[in-house]
Amino acid sequence: MAAKKSNPAMDFIVDSLKSNRNAKYGDIAAAAAKKRLKIYPIMFGRAQALLGIVKSSPRGQGKAARAARQKASGGSAVKRGPGRPRKTAAVAGFDGTLESIVAAVKSSEQAKARYRSALEKIQSILADALA
Repeated sequence: MAAKKSNPAMDFIVDSLKSNRNAKYGDIAAAAAKKRLKIYPIMFGRAQALLGIVKSSPRGQGKAARAARQKASGGSAVKRGPGRPRKTAAVAGFDGTLESIVAAVKSSEQAKARYRSALEKIQSILADALA
């Protein structure tokens, strides 16, 4: 089996954090740039976790694993955003009868009439303002 390749940038971060545990990313990034090493914030975080400076959970314990466990237990795996309706087959207030369909059509026609009258008022106001 091949030996692990050493990453000089990661080694630099680990050495810097060993000497100063409270070092900031910007300071280490500036020092690394002087040595022509390119480092990324994820590398800084991994080095902190490696040294035990920050707490990290074991692999396989993250968001995807929780979602898979929740889905397997019968719950909804995807949490919908605020203001979004629940994912259900039945629409609230609609039971599939002819009366409910007629009521829905009537309410949409009433809403359409309200919107049309509001748009006509806006159009007349704009026409007066531009004339």
